[in-house]
Amino acid sequence: MKNLLLFILSILAPLSLHSQDIYTAGSYTNSDGSKAAAVFKNGVVIYSLKQDGKDLFSSAMAIDTTNNDIYWSLNSNPVGSISDGYGCVMRNDEIVLDNMPGTCINDISLDGGDIYSAGYMNDIYNATAAVWKNGDTTPLYTYCADQNYSEVLGIDVVNGVVYACGFFEQGLRTGCVWVNGELYATYPNCKVTDIAYHNGDIYYVVSECLSTVYKSGERLYNMYNHYGGECSDVNDLKVVNDDVYAVGFLGYNDCLAWKNGDLLYLHPFALDADFRACCFYDQSLYYVGWDHENHGVVFKDGELLYSLDNSLFYDVWAMPNPLAVAEIETEESSEVLIYDIFGQPVNNNILLLGFYIIKRGNKVTKFYKN
Repeated sequence: MKNLLLFILSILAPLSLHSQDIYTAGSYTNSDGSKAAAVFKNGVVIYSLKQDGKDLFSSAMAIDTTNNDIYWSLNSNPVGSISDGYGCVMRNDEIVLDNMPGTCINDISLDGGDIYSAGYMNDIYNATAAVWKNGDTTPLYTYCADQNYSEVLGIDVVNGVVYACGFFEQGLRTGCVWVNGELYATYPNCKVTDIAYHNGDIYYVVSECLSTVYKSGERLYNMYNHYGGECSDVNDLKVVNDDVYAVGFLGYNDCLAWKNGDLLYLHPFALDADFRACCFYDQSLYYVGWDHENHGVVFKDGELLYSLDNSLFYDVWAMPNPLAVAEIETEESSEVLIYDIFGQPVNNNILLLGFYIIKRGNKVTKFYKN
């Protein structure tokens, strides 16, 4: 057993010593073939929930950097009708928003001490786009409730202002942007897949056959696929220093990242592959999704960092690695610091069975407490 644990630690150590920790939200496949919802840190599951016979997944995640709480969505795919599914929001390993059957959480946004989640709620007859705040099961906003079907796909909340996007269907599909519950813009035969507020402007993606980025209602640029004629689908965008980064896939499911409408990185994966989310940290672009063989994949600036078998990644956050930060801060120090294998500091007076990492100055060693 000790040799096995040493082997596992030798695999995890190179990840834990990077300057960043990478958190992903998604799912992995259980032994019975169903999917469990999970949050991963550097490719290792830290929170998960499963239900025999049902597919669960996490489509969104947000991290409160003041206390390192992780908020993540937990969704169940419907088995019978659409009202059979359910959605809720987790904080670490506890439920903070426990919704009624028929709901789905597509996105999460943190604003100060407030937690916003968005998606839809269902009854037997229709689905209504909704935004919830701070765990209240009564929606803060509902959108297009008089339509047959409406859904919020993306949300960004800044200083109490709720920017949301999605679509409604009444015969034809219509893409929508909402601000604090009011309709801001509509786009016939489209959906609006993601939204971000930056320096007084609203950026969002209108997805037709060819996805287009808009800035406060004005067309900014098309997300061309560079193959001539095939469609592009953008799932996520981030705005950094007025540059717009986006990820998605092409008509043939080659996956790619764009910067300001131009091709940045292309990854030919083939059918059923997808890039679902991106984030920008320390001058680098991180993006995640899956390939055609159901490997969850994590990329940094065009290079594959790692992949995970039988997994799907829907969202990503990159954070400073406390070990790497401590390496700099204590380079000339003789203080002894002890961390668990996930990089969390521990009380050296209370050491339970397991592996630990000791740092003194710029020296790093590992030991096993038995």
